[in-house]
Amino acid sequence: MRTGWMLVGMLAISGGAQAEDGRYQALPLAGAEGSKGGGRALILDTRDGHVWVWSENELVTEPDGRRRYGAGFIYQGKLRPGSHAGEIIEQQAR
Repeated sequence: MRTGWMLVGMLAISGGAQAEDGRYQALPLAGAEGSKGGGRALILDTRDGHVWVWSENELVTEPDGRRRYGAGFIYQGKLRPGSHAGEIIEQQAR
């Protein structure tokens, strides 16, 4: 899985995050029909519950304001445990 290896490399290179054994789990996501393509993965921090989507083909804004497509992480929020199977967990206000 190309996406998985790229993600592992990116996590290893980023000096701020030291990955513990099995702490970060990556699940491949299917691309949307008619999309521009590229690999996508859901990243889960199994210790703290943070979730990101990593994509090879995200619209990125450069510091000078130019826009281009490139790899990027999109933070989705933090999960919390439910109390029973099938519970709908409402989004928390920020």
